[in-house]
Parts: sequence; C-alpha cells; structure tokens
Amino acid sequence: MTQPAISKHLKVLERAGLISRGRDAQRRPRRLESKPLAEGHRMAGRLPPVLEESFQRLDVLLEELKAKNKKRARSKRK
Repeated sequence: MTQPAISKHLKVLERAGLISRGRDAQRRPRRLESKPLAEGHRMAGRLPPVLEESFQRLDVLLEELKAKNKKRARSKRK
C-alpha cells in the first residue's frame, strides 16, 4: 500500500473518531479510540434478524464468487 493511500485511510478513520493523532517531535503517533469502537460493537450486537439474514446471504454469495474466480484463474493457467 502506498504512503498516500495510508494517509487517506488514516484521515478517514480520524474524521470518524476511531483514531486520534498525537505529536511527538516529527512523529505523528495514532491511537485507537476504544469508546467509538465499543459503541459500534454494541450496536452491531443489536442488529435486527432481517439484517443478520442478509449478511449471511451476502457471505454465501461472496464465497460463491471466490470459488468462481479460483476456477477462472485455474483455467487461464492451463
């Protein structure tokens, strides 16, 4: 991953309140903010059953797509 891509990801996480940035001379250490992460985890635990079923169907679909991609990759090598 390139340095600009990493910087963009860190900025998004910082704006979302999931990390904070400090300052130590020329370094800019980041810290995970546990409170917003814990809140997200707590909210995810209360997902309605309909959403849980949707996520399960999505998991199945993604596994099928992975299997198809593996088959395509094997047939291209031959």
